[in-house]
Amino acid sequence: MSVIEIVRYRLNADVKPEQAIAAWEKSQSFATAQAGFLRRRVAVTAEGDWIDEVEWETLADAHAASAAFNPEAHPELMDLMAVLDQSSMSMSHYTIKGSTS
Repeated sequence: MSVIEIVRYRLNADVKPEQAIAAWEKSQSFATAQAGFLRRRVAVTAEGDWIDEVEWETLADAHAASAAFNPEAHPELMDLMAVLDQSSMSMSHYTIKGSTS
């Protein structure tokens, strides 16, 4: 079964949601180029808590993508890193055990 990666974060104080979404969209090319990438979504609560949800074929694919996540090597990640409150970030991986689709 595939793996869901959830990255939770908040935005830096001066960042507008539109800026965050634009930065997320710009970073999509990095995600889609990684081995095992299946899909990716972003969501936000009314309180301003964000999640970046990525589905990978395997946990090894998720770990490899995380290891490759380097804004200096992949400039398309720079804007995303600039809008995130990095101190608020956390990442979890969940193995899918059931699905209706």
